[in-house]
Amino acid sequence: MFFYFVEFYKVQQQIESNHISLFNNQFMQDQLEFGYWNIRGIAQPLRYLLEYVELPYTQKNYNITESEWFDSLAKPPLNQQILANLPYIKDGDKWIFESQALYIYIAHRANRADLLGSSNEEQVVVEQVKGVLYDLFKAFRSLIAIPEADYPAKKDEYFSNEVLWIIEKLNRFIEGKTWTAGNNLTYVDFFQFELEETFEAYKPGILNQFQNLRKHHDAFTQIPQIKAFLSSDRFIAKPFYPIKRWRWW
Repeated sequence: MFFYFVEFYKVQQQIESNHISLFNNQFMQDQLEFGYWNIRGIAQPLRYLLEYVELPYTQKNYNITESEWFDSLAKPPLNQQILANLPYIKDGDKWIFESQALYIYIAHRANRADLLGSSNEEQVVVEQVKGVLYDLFKAFRSLIAIPEADYPAKKDEYFSNEVLWIIEKLNRFIEGKTWTAGNNLTYVDFFQFELEETFEAYKPGILNQFQNLRKHHDAFTQIPQIKAFLSSDRFIAKPFYPIKRWRWW
């Protein structure tokens, strides 16, 4: 009798072990792979979004000073992907490229289409704000791309004339709103937060001049998933941009 009990126990243990192994394998298959350089860049808002919707994912951070990414492009499977670019998401056998497409893919993959706008009207507002945020992003990137010899003399004037007015416009637009597009959190909030982080790092204290942006920034940091991410070892604090490629990173 004891012999049969022992054999039965062994079988049960093997079944449980196999079940755990299958579960772990399935979990790994369900995990997304998010690929980008080992900087914040245009990928940081997407990292926030992945954390917020709590999709299991792993980060593939390519060293921007090395040739790993470009070497990967020459080999399977990336050499079979016509649109291959950074950032990307690999979901099983599926590859998705281009940052704007990734926002949409993540929202649908997490069954959170509301993050793209909960109504036709809100979707229009989201697209309008996205345009303003990209204007702001491009203006700032042009600022830090000023030739090194001219940068010390021109940076303040350029910031005042080409960047600051867009910040002021955005600050006025979100006045009285809970989030960027209205009462609901949408994917543009994740992009806006990263710009707020960028400007606060570039000019410490600048958000104190724009109370609506400060309120948005502080509220976003209190979202539980974001708060946990910001204090985790997955969070990249710096650099914002490629080191030594531009005047600030």
